Amino acid sequence: MVTIRQFRDEDAPTLWALNNLPNIGATADPAIPLPLPPISQPPPRFPDLANIRSSFQDAGGDFLVAEINSHLVAMGGIRPNSHGQAEVLRVRVHPATRRQGIGRTLMTALEARAWQLGLPETHLDTATNQPEAIAFYRSLGYQEVGRDHQSGWSWTLVYFVKILRSGPRPVGKKSTTSPSPNNDEPPP
Repeated sequence: MVTIRQFRDEDAPTLWALNNLPNIGATADPAIPLPLPPISQPPPRFPDLANIRSSFQDAGGDFLVAEINSHLVAMGGIRPNSHGQAEVLRVRVHPATRRQGIGRTLMTALEARAWQLGLPETHLDTATNQPEAIAFYRSLGYQEVGRDHQSGWSWTLVYFVKILRSGPRPVGKKSTTSPSPNNDEPPP
């Protein structure tokens, strides 16, 4: 059974290892051992993972992990961007657990959390060298809103948004923005 929960500081070394697993192309691989050996240094290309609490949770967002039998198998974060959207970042699923609904469960939880935080829309990007990710986000209802290709890149970034309509926010949840006059109702 999959458990989705908030990030804890002690998760970081294992999440750094998860981040370093292959995520380009067809990468589901049940042969990769589920327990990931923690690594001692954050990935240099992803400075926001060096301090997840300050980069996501203290920035008005959240960072969630998925566990199976006490093993971390997926991660993803959200934080507000300058357009009042929840920016979805660092979504990773362990290759041995891909195609089992864990990514969908994690994304559903991230979207619900964005809604609770008063962020009525999510925004994310992926790349054309990750066709499975593009298909996955489209299957979740994300709409492509643009592409960016720069000299020297062997891929093109693909930008997606999704308007969240997940129903009333839980009573007592504090919102950073108000998508509608009555904060307990979904955006129109």
